[in-house]
Amino acid sequence: MNTSVYSPIRIMVLTLVALSSTVSVSAAADFAYAQTTATQSYSTFIGPIPINGLSITLPAAGKYFNTAVVTLNMPNLYLSNNTSRTIPMAATLQIVAPFAPGGVMIANGGIGCDNVNVVTSGIKPFTMVFKVPLGTSSQPVEAEWASNGTSTVTTTTFASISAILVKE
Repeated sequence: MNTSVYSPIRIMVLTLVALSSTVSVSAAADFAYAQTTATQSYSTFIGPIPINGLSITLPAAGKYFNTAVVTLNMPNLYLSNNTSRTIPMAATLQIVAPFAPGGVMIANGGIGCDNVNVVTSGIKPFTMVFKVPLGTSSQPVEAEWASNGTSTVTTTTFASISAILVKE
């Protein structure tokens, strides 16, 4: 008889696997998703403006969910600067939920390139996660971007916005 099959560590692992397989996935989970593969650029100080293709509509709160965990994923961003190499490049990205209970909700983040001698930065991956309460009716959530006015922010090949709906 092979006693290694019955080692305490193996028994513990098998017990954990058995316990995890008996836990049911909550009926409270749901999902919303949008993506774009278009190359898009933004290069003005006026804004922020929506990023085309990166908006979703969250449902109203219900029996199984009352909160959305929204994720903006833009793994292929880069900055370029054709006007002045003496100012660092930067861009601001945000998630906006304009009709959230209690008023507008905004999560804000950014990317930058402090080396002033660079015309085009390397790839600047960006991911932001934002918790949005759900209200009594559906609501839009969108990604927006802005720039510091001296640089252009560009996304290529893939970007997405998604939401996992949960009961909090």
